[in-house]
Amino acid sequence: MMRALRLAALAAALVGLGAGTALADPAGADIGLTLNPVLGGIHDSFNDTIHLPPVPVPLLDASAHVGPFEVVTFGVPVTAAVPYTDAIQGAVALRLMIVDATLRVWGGRFGVGVGQTLYNQTTHYATADSYAASGDERQYSRITGAHYELAMRTPFRAGTLETSLRYAPVLLGTQVSTYGSGAPSRFDPERGEQIDGSMRYKHRIGPHEDAVLGVRYVNFTAAYDIPSRPLSDRNCALMPSIGYLWRP
Repeated sequence: MMRALRLAALAAALVGLGAGTALADPAGADIGLTLNPVLGGIHDSFNDTIHLPPVPVPLLDASAHVGPFEVVTFGVPVTAAVPYTDAIQGAVALRLMIVDATLRVWGGRFGVGVGQTLYNQTTHYATADSYAASGDERQYSRITGAHYELAMRTPFRAGTLETSLRYAPVLLGTQVSTYGSGAPSRFDPERGEQIDGSMRYKHRIGPHEDAVLGVRYVNFTAAYDIPSRPLSDRNCALMPSIGYLWRP
């Protein structure tokens, strides 16, 4: 009930903010690709800390706007397995997919938004955990939830400077663990949250093209949704980005 009231209040604020923006603003859209190398990335799981390699994560993004309303989406396609070494479970290979969408309403240079975040993650451990120590382990995890956003954009030189701060207070999902030894699969509920912020500069390089330079910070934490709340996953990273946008 309280969540429904908060969403209703936010919707009212969105409508009120949008009302002050000229509805005659032209419609438009863009689509692009950025590469985002992971700097200082940290992954916590199984009570040990892994420093992630500087892999250039590809992000696809697209947006469309009509008047004060804008839909912004971005995502990571299913990646090739990213290898690293875990102090407890040896060689690890990680595959990740992200889908993220936000509806924004702009009032001048400021906007607010609400949307949905979805993570799909597959991890292969060469050595299984204590539930099946004799065989390899694969974990499949899907976690999703709503996020809320504050955004700002302002003209800067021959382009636009954009900033965004978002918070996802509740992300829910299930982690499924399977074992090469034939041990029974496990199903563990997860509950997480995420804070992420970004700043990017879009510089016009042609009538329909923009170059993009920016930086993004992500801090994601999830725990098993049981009374003791043990850590299941924590990912923290700073990612500079460079890319290209095309405007039809």
